Amino acid sequence: MKAGSRTTLAGEFMLAVYLDGQGRVPGYRTGLDFGLSGAMLMELALDGCIHAVDGHIVAVRAAQPRDRVLGEVLARIQSSRRPRTASQWVMILSAGAHKRLAAGLITDGVLVRRPRRLPLPTASARRYDVLCGERRGAAVRSLRSGADDRSVALTALATACAVASGDQDGSEYGAAVRSLGPACAQILAAVAACVWPMALCSWA
Repeated sequence: MKAGSRTTLAGEFMLAVYLDGQGRVPGYRTGLDFGLSGAMLMELALDGCIHAVDGHIVAVRAAQPRDRVLGEVLARIQSSRRPRTASQWVMILSAGAHKRLAAGLITDGVLVRRPRRLPLPTASARRYDVLCGERRGAAVRSLRSGADDRSVALTALATACAVASGDQDGSEYGAAVRSLGPACAQILAAVAACVWPMALCSWA
């Protein structure tokens, strides 16, 4: 693992929510991809790199994320010819989010892709081995701990993707989410709105 490397919010989401305990991607190509794109946007918002203006996500000039993937996301927002809403960015960034984030965790020595075996099951899912259980354990502990803004954001994303248990008081949770700021609130609402149609399709 790279010295001094830090798991991003999206990386924590992938380790704690996107992968199950056996390293599988449950419901591959489902609404969880929107959670990954939402996590990237929320980390940029928490770090002060983007903010909400009149319902649109706007990049802060001269902001420089420490993570390469987040830097690429911020560059896309900065170079956009027209302002886009949080919902639009959640949709746009969900494409390929899993591959980009998995590649980063593999490079950091946290995950390794498990080779496919034939014959493939009908509903095959991507599988990984977790090489750094300490990083995954920290992400799981962060989920729903409420210790800081990142933990609150991680829990809120899991809730927006309908994969978190409902053992938290609604008013307390709502206050915690509002404390993250308007940009994060808009991103969370966008993730939930994108996930909802996917959930309806899975129930049909």
